[in-house]
Amino acid sequence: MAQKQAPHPRRKGSVVWATVLSWLSSLLLALLALCLVLMTTICSASYMKEQVNRSDFNEAAYSYLYDNFISYGASSGFSADVMTAALSRDQITAGSITRLYQGDTAIDTRNAILNTTYDNLINDLNSRGVEVTSDMESAVVVVADACRLDYANYVTVPLASQLYTFIEKCNRVVPVAVAIMAVLCAVSLFVMLRLAGSSRYGVRCLTFAFTAAAALCALAATIIFPAIHMETLSINPASVKQLIVTYVQNLFGRFGLFAIIYGAVAVILLALTATARSRMKRRQNI
Repeated sequence: MAQKQAPHPRRKGSVVWATVLSWLSSLLLALLALCLVLMTTICSASYMKEQVNRSDFNEAAYSYLYDNFISYGASSGFSADVMTAALSRDQITAGSITRLYQGDTAIDTRNAILNTTYDNLINDLNSRGVEVTSDMESAVVVVADACRLDYANYVTVPLASQLYTFIEKCNRVVPVAVAIMAVLCAVSLFVMLRLAGSSRYGVRCLTFAFTAAAALCALAATIIFPAIHMETLSINPASVKQLIVTYVQNLFGRFGLFAIIYGAVAVILLALTATARSRMKRRQNI
């Protein structure tokens, strides 16, 4: 009898360790979700472009520049169509974001805007039969350069060099972190199932791990962003603030996707457990 009772303490200890590992596995799964969120947001140029479109950054910047260019034209005798001919919604940030993720953080002086605006103004004067004197040409250069400065200041990605440094570090660290977290999750779940002692308790621990991970991801998706009150931050221009708020909000929103995935796995495990129990009851009744 003593030999048969000897394994029981070890079995209880294994069950305790399996329970501890289920908690640990839920944390590791949440950390894996965090790494994947970073890889699909901060490390992704397409995510940045998507947030630019969602935040209406292009439209806000275009509206601001359009009004400014018209005011410059009104004070210098040029029509709105002539002054705004060089503006394009699609090109306001697309080029800047692409250059940023390619590592080009040099400030774009936007000389193309200067040259295009200058040519448009000179052509307008010529079409109206106005003699372009040296003084008038100098005034045109001043107006065109004012348009260039506005354009450069308003559409440049803020803190580009610092942002690229952070993106570059994430690109090096995050993929490695994803691989490490994936391996740790696999090892933790495998050891947990081995220590559970029975397939029934192993499935219970597995279900708990995914349920807890889903809960943590759901909390990250719904609580963190409202808690930091980014809407109250004083950031100028307003279009940049709108872009930053949208970017961060949707970053935390990505955790909701992993909450759904982990929750779906937990539901499947619960369904399998319920099916196994019903089959066992049927066999006992037979």
